[in-house]
Amino acid sequence: GLIRYDAYNEMSGRQSTSIALLDSSRSGVVLSSIHHRDQARLYAKQVSNGKGELRLSPEEEEALRLALS
Repeated sequence: GLIRYDAYNEMSGRQSTSIALLDSSRSGVVLSSIHHRDQARLYAKQVSNGKGELRLSPEEEEALRLALS
């Protein structure tokens, strides 16, 4: 599941991305690349049995929902 969004509401376009990559047991990873004008950050959160092991952002939850559907 892939979702693109404007993480900082800067009207700079939807340059941030979250993607959920899961296997057949609904486990895997959610990767988020958050872009700002002068920096970019990459976050990786593990998913086990369809649930994030750490708290997921709303955008990461949406990417996970898309991957599970």
